[in-house]
Amino acid sequence: MESKHLIYLSVILEKGSITAASEHLNIAQPTLTRAMATLEMQAGAQLFTRSRFGVSSTPMGEALAREGRAITRRLSSAKEQVSRYKLGITLNLRIASGPLLAIKILPIIIERMLQEHPNIALTVTCQNPSTALQGLIDDQFDIIIAPQPSDKRAINIHRELIIEDKIGIFCGQNHPITNKKNLKNEDFADLDWLSLGIASYFEEQTTDMLISYGIQNTKTKVVFRNDAIMLMNMLSTGRYLAALPHFPVSVLKDSFSVKEINLPDVVPIERNIYFMCTETLKGQLAFQSFKKITHEVFSELILNQKSPPI
Repeated sequence: MESKHLIYLSVILEKGSITAASEHLNIAQPTLTRAMATLEMQAGAQLFTRSRFGVSSTPMGEALAREGRAITRRLSSAKEQVSRYKLGITLNLRIASGPLLAIKILPIIIERMLQEHPNIALTVTCQNPSTALQGLIDDQFDIIIAPQPSDKRAINIHRELIIEDKIGIFCGQNHPITNKKNLKNEDFADLDWLSLGIASYFEEQTTDMLISYGIQNTKTKVVFRNDAIMLMNMLSTGRYLAALPHFPVSVLKDSFSVKEINLPDVVPIERNIYFMCTETLKGQLAFQSFKKITHEVFSELILNQKSPPI
């Protein structure tokens, strides 16, 4: 079984047809067809079905295409390593975090890392926690800073708690509900909400939290996928509510005019933030330095929040 055939299969399923894949790969269509026939013979199963709407993968086809995509990522990573070496960069860390952390907290960590290690190169990606963890498992990232999705348990992943956090309800300073006293469940009826849409597990968790508060049938007007700046700007207008992790939003209070709504007699849902990497990486110097800086930055931000205003 040739690795290039697995790559061909992944492109065929991605593009939806052999013709489109042939153009993308710059390979003659008969050559691609023969390669798929060979791969099907080796697999002992049909890899995809054809229809007038294009091709659809079979379970075996999807499994092999997944391997093809992994090979493509490895090749791309190898090319990046060669390019960095030619530029004199001998060490690179691939980091992923959620979009709220990426607005203010992660840039501080990155800046300090570059100051302490001027020869290091960093690749930074904003991802929802579930996708980031899967990327860590698939060797797309070296380090992620994110909540631990309870729907994903991974072996060989090192995890350390950075800060205990919870989900809160936020709105703009001028929202009608901001200064209302003795809030009741009915006060939330017919209000418009925004969602960060971070992942299916956390969306379900947020929905369950609101229902436990007695807030049902929320009207979500806009869902932002991995873009927290637009959400925070719209939240600042005072026309919307949003359920968001407490700590990252509290760090942004000086940049955005938002306020957390405190509901009495409710038990908040935890949303703790973790530092995660592969077990093989945790002993390396670059990882240890990045971890130290991360803990320092979070500790300083926590201390600043507790300090009384001057």
